[in-house]
Amino acid sequence: MQDDFTTTAEKLTQKAPAAWMRSACEALRGFPATATAEFVVSRLPPTNNSDLSFLANRVVRQAYGMMSWEALSWALQTAHETRNRWQADQHIELLWSGPSPANQIPARRIDQALYDLISNAKHEILLVTFAAAKIERLTGELLKAIQRGIRVRLILEFEQSSEGQLSYDAIKAFPSALTSAAEIYYWPVEKRERNQAGRPGKLHAKVAIIDETALISSANLTDDAFNRNLEVGIMVTNPEFLMKTRSYFESLIAETILARFSINLAQN
Repeated sequence: MQDDFTTTAEKLTQKAPAAWMRSACEALRGFPATATAEFVVSRLPPTNNSDLSFLANRVVRQAYGMMSWEALSWALQTAHETRNRWQADQHIELLWSGPSPANQIPARRIDQALYDLISNAKHEILLVTFAAAKIERLTGELLKAIQRGIRVRLILEFEQSSEGQLSYDAIKAFPSALTSAAEIYYWPVEKRERNQAGRPGKLHAKVAIIDETALISSANLTDDAFNRNLEVGIMVTNPEFLMKTRSYFESLIAETILARFSINLAQN
């Protein structure tokens, strides 16, 4: 019985508009403890939504004899407000590059979303990519961010570490003014597993973490990925998701699975 009540209450809080739920909870708190389920159902706020009416009727009858009407009101109000706060944190936006269907409003472009996030960054920028090439606008936005005091970290793939699986070091796409001011990390080849052919794994992730937003996509930081390839991604603003994503890369760095890249060492 309790499981049935929980399921019905959850469905009711999903279906009910906020104004109706507030009115219903206020009404419940005004009913005497001796009121019957039939009495309560007949005096709940009216609704033209048959599904909502059915769920409200059902939850009242399931709660009858198990809790007071006041207790039911607080249970429903708490569940509804908790769900609303949870939904407010679940902002996910579809991103794209490449062709879009003629009969649909296209999603926001991956590169434009990335530029917007970088230009509005307040604290930190972390970019992870396999390849990078011909990204003058992106590097310009990153340089502006550094001039504003934003911490910029790049996790990049290299030809040597991938043993030739990437033919052009990603770092070459960034000007020296940027690479000397940013923190650069890479995945040492000796810390990679190898396949049966003896080739090491690739640093193939494409991720951007900028303040409290994560952008995860199939797109490398390249002109082709931004303007010609068919790429798809999502932009997520969710505290728990951000914490786990950021923590993953922070742990790789802390455990030296990702190592700090030295520009001076590379030049030598």
